[in-house]
Amino acid sequence: MKWGVVVTNFFYLARGLEVTAGIGLTVMLTGTILGFLVGFMRISRMWLLRTVSLMFVELFRDTPLILQIFFVFFGLPALGIRLNSLLAASLAMTFFAAANAAEIVRGAIQSIPHGQVEAARSLALTWWQTMSLVILPQALRRMVPPFMGLFTTLIKDTSLAAIIGVFELTRAGREVVERTLASFEIWITVAAIYFLICYPLSLLTQRLEQRLTAEAGH
Repeated sequence: MKWGVVVTNFFYLARGLEVTAGIGLTVMLTGTILGFLVGFMRISRMWLLRTVSLMFVELFRDTPLILQIFFVFFGLPALGIRLNSLLAASLAMTFFAAANAAEIVRGAIQSIPHGQVEAARSLALTWWQTMSLVILPQALRRMVPPFMGLFTTLIKDTSLAAIIGVFELTRAGREVVERTLASFEIWITVAAIYFLICYPLSLLTQRLEQRLTAEAGH
């Protein structure tokens, strides 16, 4: 065993982890914002907005993320759009995150009993007032667990960026392995880092789901 290699290359792996965290946080933020926009379009009364948003959601949810990354990085240059590997990976992951976030938003909003909408209308509230004062406060609580699950998935999926040359945790691990041949020690360490990030998020998601289920039962 060559565990000393892990210590020697710790800061190199930490640099990769820093990029992984940066991609993950960026995608979470931009994907969530875009996801809310697309989610509201999904429940719009306008047929065109519903159709466009549905096409967006189905396109990015029903195709592999790695294929989306390849298309942005290798395909868009054919249209004269050239992005560096980090931006290409972040953009593809943002669209993927937004499509999944949109379905979370749509599902949470539509899970609120329609009678509450009718009650708000009877009080002469506008659509926006109904949404912001009545529906969203309840729907946001239901969105939290699935959003946490999505964020966990996104952190793990940042490893796919290594395929197009982004220096992140997985790429850093591969480069260390190529230099040292300590594949077992390095890959165990990389896997442990991902686990230490994602496992607490998974536990938090489970607890939130249990709490919401318990509150719904009262």
